[in-house]
Order: sequence, then C-alpha cells, then structure tokens
Amino acid sequence: MAEESPPTNSRPGRVRRVVVSVGVGAAIAAAMAAFIAPIAMWAVRSPHDFMSKPLTRMGVAAIVTGVCVLVLVASRLVRRYPSVQRMGVAAGCVAVGLGGWSAWNVFGLYKSRDALAFVDSTGATVIAAAAMLAAVAAATLGVATAAFTRYLSSRTALCACLVVAVAIPALTYRSVRHYRAGVWRPQLTAAATTPAAIPDAIGPVRYRIPLDPNDHTADIYAAGNGFIIDTRKGLTAYDGSTGAKRWHIGDYGTSGRLLVVRRDRDDASGIVVVFLYYGLIAFDGSSGEVLWRRQYGGGEVTAATGSVDALGMAVFTADSTSDGPDRTRLHSLDPATGELRWSRPISCSNPTLSPGTPGQFGFSCAKPSIVDAHTGNTIDVPGNYTPRAGPDAYVIEQQPPEDGAPADATRVMDPAGKIIDEVPGAYPVSVPHNGFLLVYGGGSTWVLRDYHHHRSTPVLIRTNPGRLQDLETVWLRNSLLITNPYDHPRRFELVDPNRPGGSPRIIESPCAHDKYLADIQSVAGAVVAQCSSSDMVGMVPEHR
Repeated sequence: MAEESPPTNSRPGRVRRVVVSVGVGAAIAAAMAAFIAPIAMWAVRSPHDFMSKPLTRMGVAAIVTGVCVLVLVASRLVRRYPSVQRMGVAAGCVAVGLGGWSAWNVFGLYKSRDALAFVDSTGATVIAAAAMLAAVAAATLGVATAAFTRYLSSRTALCACLVVAVAIPALTYRSVRHYRAGVWRPQLTAAATTPAAIPDAIGPVRYRIPLDPNDHTADIYAAGNGFIIDTRKGLTAYDGSTGAKRWHIGDYGTSGRLLVVRRDRDDASGIVVVFLYYGLIAFDGSSGEVLWRRQYGGGEVTAATGSVDALGMAVFTADSTSDGPDRTRLHSLDPATGELRWSRPISCSNPTLSPGTPGQFGFSCAKPSIVDAHTGNTIDVPGNYTPRAGPDAYVIEQQPPEDGAPADATRVMDPAGKIIDEVPGAYPVSVPHNGFLLVYGGGSTWVLRDYHHHRSTPVLIRTNPGRLQDLETVWLRNSLLITNPYDHPRRFELVDPNRPGGSPRIIESPCAHDKYLADIQSVAGAVVAQCSSSDMVGMVPEHR
C-alpha cells in the first residue's frame, strides 16, 4: 500500500515543513561545528596548560558525534538503500550515546569554571565546551528530525544551515575573547636577568623593606634575583642587591604552600611553584612570567616538596569510591614543564615529603626513604626520620639529645643510599654542603666535619647551643652562618671551612633589641633577615 503523502498546503503542514527543514539544516551546521571546533581547540591549546578534564577525549567525542549525525541525516535523505538506512540507525545510536556523554562533560566544565581562569590561559576549554554543545545539539536535532525528512524543504534547510554555521563560530569567538580577558595573570613582571652570586660574607644593612605589622604569615624564600616575600595573599619578588621590587602576583585567593625548585644545578633563578586552591602555577623566578599551569583534578594536596630537578606532591581524594590505597597518590612532576613523570598510589593520606639531592626527594610513610624523581625508584633510609639534604649528600636525622645525654652517631649518606661517613657522639647542626657538615659534640664542642675525607676540625663557636633545634644555620657560597635567635646579645657567627680552626667572624644582628630574628636566608647578592613581623633587612657585602 502506497504511503499517503501528508498535505503540505495546510497551515499545520507548512509549519511542520519549516520546523523539520530548520531542524535538519541546524543539525547539519551543528555537526560541522562539532567536527571543526576540536581542531581549533587543539590549535590554540597551550602545551603549558594542564587541565584535569580530558579535552582530547572531548574533542574526539565531538568529532565522532558530528560525523554520526551527518551519516544519519544522509541516510534519511537517501532512502532507497536498506544498508544505508541500517548504517544511519547505528550512527544515530552512537550520536545519542556520545551526546549524553558530552552533555555530562559540559556540566563538569561548568562546575569547574572558577578554576579555569587559573589553569587555562588560551580558552581551549571554552572551545571544547562549544564543540560538545554543538555535538549535543546536532545529535538532538538529527535524531528528532530523522523520521520526518520527507517533509524537508531544501531551500529552508540551506538557509538554516548557513545561519547556524555563522552563529556558532561567532558566539564561540566572542566567548573566547571574553574568557581571555578574565584569565589570571601576574600584576607585575620584569625582564629576566642573570642573578648575582650568593655572597660569601655579611655586609652592612643596605635596605629595609617594611612589612604589614598585622600580617604574621609573611615568609621569605631565596629565589630569582634575590628573594620573595609570601603573605599567602600575594607574592612580591625583590632584587637581593638593591631591595628593588621586581615582580608581583596577587588576586588568587589564598595559597596553601610555596616551593622554590630548580631546573638543574646551573639554574640560579629557579622556579617558584604556588599551590592554589584550584591547582599549581609555576613562575620564572627572575621575571615572574608564568611557565606552566596545572589543575589538581580533584582532591587535596596533603604534602609537597621540591629541589633541583624534582617536584613531588601527595594528593588525597576524599570522595574517592575506593577504600584502598588509590585514595592517595604520589605524583612526580617535571619542574621545568609541569608534565607528569609518574604517579602511584600510597598507603597513607598524609605522608612526609622533604627536599632531596638533585633529581630526588625524601618520602616517609611509616618508614623513611628517598625517591628518584624520574623513575619512582625508592631507597630505604636507616632511622625514623627523612634525611636532611644538601647539594651532594644527606645527613640522617636523629632526635636532639637531652641535657647531659650523649648524642647518637651522625651519619652522612650519598644519593645512592650508601653511608659515606659517621661521627660518633655528635649531633648534626647544619645540612651537608659540598663536603662539609657542622656537628655538635656536647658542652662547648663544635666540629666542622669533612665527610669526604673523614676529617674533623674543632671550631670555636660562642653561640649558645640551648635547644639544638632552635639554632639557625645558613650556608653562604663558601661559608656557614650560625646563630641562636634567643641569644642575648643577638649575633651571627660566620665559619670559613677553608680555615675552620680560626675564630669565626662575629656580626651583630640587624634586628632591634625589641625584635626577634624570625628568619634568615642567603639569597642572590645579599643575606636577608626578617625581624619579627615588622621589616625585612638586606645585608649586602661591599664586594660580591
């Protein structure tokens, strides 16, 4: 029995014809947009932005959906071949499935919209969302009109296709421009220059940088051409030699932690990695320019550390469906690029991570070890604490001895895990530094240990040891500064490893009598001290 043709001259027939024609034309245009938009997304996406959402899979899904919708529409227009009809039905089913997956991912992108301004610098996620929305629209319109293509008006469908084909790119372009205007960037940057050398002496006070007296969270870090002051709400980098401001970032909420890492042993300026609520952002230490951005992808960073050619962090996912070790993972990133080197589950949610020698970091999860940042291989460490690292070796941590009690042996370990030196009855005060280590033997006995040649030289140090964990030691280029912030009068002693038997040079503290020494760092061109929460003092030697 021949199929009865519906009347097309009635008002309902004309409306149906227009609706079907517009739907088919819009479906074709949306399918083409779903095919083309991912190509644009891949073209503009920055290799230095790492989003947690699978943009590549989203793009592939949009392309496949667009192709399936075109096949579906074509199969309904060419009705004479049953095999083509079956192919169209299969394509429609695939388009519906991928359309639902795309709609779910668009919702996921919408929920993470607050993070995108920090981790996507180009608007690639906006284009990916446009591609998936186009795929959803194409699948919906294509399936809805597939059974009614016999009412199609070619002219109306073509007009609708052209209108939608122009509207989608125009709206996407406008959305990307609006998004890029809101991308988070540093407020002030500088031209990258070679930092001055770490000084080998403490000079006179050359500058003082006032701090907000109400801000008790300011920390200083040696990085770039001098140092960085972190107030948790902003970072400001200063030149160590002059105290001049170099770069500044702010308006990012509150930072959880900050790390200064190095690309390699020759990287003097370093990389500043800031852990924000949404992810990590890495800055060049000298210029303040953004080097890379990385989204967490859910979960909370419970521990992080970095050193030369190493950046590790532990991420705990509280809403994980797994009850096993997959709830917390240890990640190793390349500090220079932000790329993931490896990732593995760990059995504790809050491990201890610490800096290591180049290419390594310390890790403790019930048992201390050092981890290769490139391969993930671990080396077990004797004792109960993660070792303290210097440029070339580790010193095994131990509990400070009680008053009158003998100290355990101080042991020095190389990066391969081999004990290369041991000093009985001594407690390590400094970190190892190019062959030398300061140890305390009780009473007034201080020893500078050459752990490569197993030689000990007594050092005449007047600093009151008090509680050993209160002592501050800072390695300058080739000398060691030691001080006790609670001593009166406050002073620094400078030990020269080339003549350890001589009397250390004594320098008065730059902090006023009513201010305590909160921190001291050797930085490019100066030694800087934080006096309470009032100011930062830069001591610059006359000859650097």
